[in-house]
Amino acid sequence: MPLFFLLSQEHIKPLLYVHLIGAYSIYLVCLHNTLFTPSTLGGAARPFHIWAGRIGILLGIMGFYTGIVLTWFILEPAQNLGFSIGITYGGIAQMHLQFLGYRAIRRFQKVKAKIEAGEFENQRELLSLEDEQDEYLVIHITSMINLFVFACGIPALMRLGEVIGYIFLLPLITIMPCVSYFMVRPIIERMRTKRASERGAGDIEE
Repeated sequence: MPLFFLLSQEHIKPLLYVHLIGAYSIYLVCLHNTLFTPSTLGGAARPFHIWAGRIGILLGIMGFYTGIVLTWFILEPAQNLGFSIGITYGGIAQMHLQFLGYRAIRRFQKVKAKIEAGEFENQRELLSLEDEQDEYLVIHITSMINLFVFACGIPALMRLGEVIGYIFLLPLITIMPCVSYFMVRPIIERMRTKRASERGAGDIEE
């Protein structure tokens, strides 16, 4: 018999605390890494951004799995099926976006390493690698912002729905894509402006 079927009432609180540590940690990491990108403070924030992201991934996974156990095997989901489904969707979205963001940054790093090692034959190939690198970075940024807005926001909205009624959540949910868009847009524009400036300077030097 799986372990979670053997848990008694006194074991629920410790498991809930573990879940909350994971859930709140990923939210705080998203906030930290959105404010402190690798280029912040002249690059001084880079190690903090990287390590916060790594820790956030692990704690996010911990929060997701403990949340699944609590929601579907301990806290009687049938009593509040709408909440159980909604909160699970938020957790699945969290895991999906964590995976997309992690995969994108790993691919970004591989392309960056090729550029730094000079593994290209001409200027055209270099520009192609830079475009590929920027594409992966855009996916990473977009995934992490969406993780902050959607995956972390949905559980908060579900709790709010319990107080104000789920019908009032529909307008709030439709606003979330707009929030995500306006958070992502300036970051990506700055990145692309910097790239265009670097290429323009290179043309002048040539």
